[in-house]
Amino acid sequence: MVRRPNRGPGEKSGRRRAKVKHHLVLVPKERPVLMSFRLFRLAPLASLLLLSGCTSRIIVCPTPAILADTQSVTFFRAGTTPDLANELYTVSLTNATGDCTYSTREGVVHASLELTFRATRTPTREASTYSVPYFVAVNEGAKIHSKRLYTLRFTFAAGASTATITQAPDDVAIKIPAGQLPWNYQQMAGFQMSAAQIDYNKSRSRYVP
Repeated sequence: MVRRPNRGPGEKSGRRRAKVKHHLVLVPKERPVLMSFRLFRLAPLASLLLLSGCTSRIIVCPTPAILADTQSVTFFRAGTTPDLANELYTVSLTNATGDCTYSTREGVVHASLELTFRATRTPTREASTYSVPYFVAVNEGAKIHSKRLYTLRFTFAAGASTATITQAPDDVAIKIPAGQLPWNYQQMAGFQMSAAQIDYNKSRSRYVP
């Protein structure tokens, strides 16, 4: 069960977080989740510190993950076909880090997530601002507990060919049933993409087979 603060319906833009709590190593991991796509899973570190009957900051949290099929998305110039010569810009999700606190009395983990994006384009004299949809899902193995949409907004400076953006989606509160622990869950992120966009990634080798 995933609980969130009461918010209005619709898409969220996410919030920026000034400090990353834990940096984890990105390693490929195959698992049958979300349309049997493969994902990048970030390996957990060290062991869990629990203080009975209190709220504790812990090292092993719900695992941050990036769904490999949706790690990168490319957009094209208006009125053109999907082709390398027509690419306008590409955005990639390059890293995900997580932090959390676990209330053993309530059996609830409050988990945060920070995402790093990198956008690239052919340099031009003009500054350009774009918006790209992405998602964050909470899953337990093949079971998806929630999926929430956000918008990444970013700007290429005049003459710049790259932009790096860090964004923190809303924290989540996950009820941990008896016999389970926080690392049985994942917070999995990726771009909200069409089948055609995923196929283009495969054709350009922007896909983990």
